[in-house]
Amino acid sequence: MSNSKFKDNGESIDYFIVNFSILLECLTCNKVVVATRNNDEELGFRFICCNCGIVHKNNPMDSWERDTFYGFNTWLNTNCCGQTLWAYNKEHLHFMEGYILSTLRERVPNLNQSLASRLPNWMKSAKNREELTNGFKILRKKLAEAEKLLK
Repeated sequence: MSNSKFKDNGESIDYFIVNFSILLECLTCNKVVVATRNNDEELGFRFICCNCGIVHKNNPMDSWERDTFYGFNTWLNTNCCGQTLWAYNKEHLHFMEGYILSTLRERVPNLNQSLASRLPNWMKSAKNREELTNGFKILRKKLAEAEKLLK
């Protein structure tokens, strides 16, 4: 368990989607797909598999849900505390790990849209920290696997 302090600057989940590549699972070979924003389309994404090379584009009108993104499962996911612990990318994982495992959490007041304010109670509960720590270790291993494929 971390004895650190975490300061939330009010980042929303959109911050991690718009500013960084997203790691997903290929629908064909189950390896890593990297989703990046198309500069020529508003909120459009391009999906490229690092293993089989399949390229997909999404319809910007499509939507995403918690642990999926335009029909793709997140690469960084694991069962934890009877739930799914997931992250879109390294930066999202780092944010959640820093916030959840910190002993002192400082949040920007009155920012109800911040990611920290939207994390579910099971993630913020001190009784789940040990299991969450193990879950984060699993996600870090999956991240390392993805980073090897991306080199």
